[in-house]
Amino acid sequence: MKYIISKQDSNISIRDFLRKQSFSNALIKRLKMLPNGILVNSCHQTVRYILKENDELELLCEDFEEDTNEYLLPVDLPIEIIYEDENYTIVNKPCNMPTHQSLNNHNNTLANALRFRYGEKQYVFRAINRLDKDTSGVVVTANNRYYASLLAGKIKGGEVVKEYVAIVSGRLEGSGVVNAPIDRIGKSIIKRRVCEDGETAVTEYKVIASGDEASVVLVYPKTGRTHQIRVHMEHIGHPIIGDSLYFEGSEFINRQALHCRRMKIADIGDFCAPIPNDMKNLLRRYFGDEKLVQ
Repeated sequence: MKYIISKQDSNISIRDFLRKQSFSNALIKRLKMLPNGILVNSCHQTVRYILKENDELELLCEDFEEDTNEYLLPVDLPIEIIYEDENYTIVNKPCNMPTHQSLNNHNNTLANALRFRYGEKQYVFRAINRLDKDTSGVVVTANNRYYASLLAGKIKGGEVVKEYVAIVSGRLEGSGVVNAPIDRIGKSIIKRRVCEDGETAVTEYKVIASGDEASVVLVYPKTGRTHQIRVHMEHIGHPIIGDSLYFEGSEFINRQALHCRRMKIADIGDFCAPIPNDMKNLLRRYFGDEKLVQ
């Protein structure tokens, strides 16, 4: 990664320049430790070096073999790429595909699929958002350490808007905010609940269609707790249709009717994933219109 230093960025230290560019402290520390991690005009420099106009600053942000996960095997799985460049890969993750590897999911994950896609290079899977196995939609991954750091900073700074579509049970109208902390249920590894001494969790929602049996809701999580949307919808009495963990299964869909439709990232882009066919079927059944949500 190279920068040509402008007049505006001259007369400051490399450390201050990197912080200005949203480099994390961990990434700055890594660059300091590498023999050629920081070069100015092809010469090694420390982060205390004061930059001058037209200096060429080169940073070693590439991944090495020791950075990769030897247990992450490449597997040829079908995935839909929404956007791809050297810095990001943005995917429309299908349902029935975990995002990360876990105890019972070694070779069927999005991580495996992207490892296969980039098999010719040192690949580290860095998902910026994580969807449950049976939640479909937009997943953003960073292809190097710097952009992972940049995106994490944008999420922390509230510069990322996540929009989900949920089809929930019963008639829900209007809009609202669910501000209810979430914690594990007992010793369960998976299941969560609203609990007074849990972690802060905030979810905004807006109903776009409602009927006696079901409602369609746009959901905007403001925090990122495990199962947050599923738990909050159940908490307000409108669990997601098909969610067998927090409600009950459905004969009309074989997973929770929850889809991450959109992620808007400030200064980077607005990425959308179309509503999948199984949720379109629900829209037809309950509302007679599969195009109710585009």
